[in-house]
Amino acid sequence: MNLVYLRLEILRIVRSPQFALFTIAVPLGMFLLFGGLFGDYVGPDGVPASTTTMINMGAYGAMSGALFTGTRVATERTDGWQRQLRLTPMRGPGYLFVKLASAMAMALPVLVVVFVAGALRGVDLTGGQWLPTAVSVWLAAVPFAVLGLMLGLFGKGDTVGAMTGALMLPLGVFGGLWMPLSIMPAWMSTVAHFIPTYWLGRVGAMPVTHSGGLGLAIGVLAAWLVVPALVVVRRFRLDTAKVV
Repeated sequence: MNLVYLRLEILRIVRSPQFALFTIAVPLGMFLLFGGLFGDYVGPDGVPASTTTMINMGAYGAMSGALFTGTRVATERTDGWQRQLRLTPMRGPGYLFVKLASAMAMALPVLVVVFVAGALRGVDLTGGQWLPTAVSVWLAAVPFAVLGLMLGLFGKGDTVGAMTGALMLPLGVFGGLWMPLSIMPAWMSTVAHFIPTYWLGRVGAMPVTHSGGLGLAIGVLAAWLVVPALVVVRRFRLDTAKVV
């Protein structure tokens, strides 16, 4: 992986106003809003809603940061940058790995911001729970980085942003990140088990709830990783193929 290119990619993202607004400000604002609305509620697992909301909004922000890579990929694809890679020492796998690494790098700041806000608002976790919770959420966001790549390879520079936004809404709502599923209709809980954001939130909450099901969660997230990854590889090869 080209570390120089990765550094430039990250700097370019950080300097984007859209990154600060949509990737950091929106999840932070939602945490402050929902944390106030459900602050006194205690879920069936015995965890205060303020803690669950912090984890869920951190997960939603990490997902957003990971998906954000699709907009850059779509723009570069529209501009013909991927074809130009054939004239450089960087090969296709290196390009894809840089995009994945930058997506995961962008998932980290929003996670830290939301967790810091949670600590300031009195979220009560032990010293041994903060880091495992944050790391679990961050690692579980990998499938969304691949989904972002897939969106970027199929969309266009002027449409992929709308595609990503349209995807994030149902992922957040039906995955149980916006509202506790325990207060929603029963059918939503059933639907949530088929959505990756549900398992993203579950993995993040496990260091706090000490609940089981880690193997199942990893299996579902792995499926959401492998299938889009195969699509990404196939699509990228077609995009960078030589014109006969």
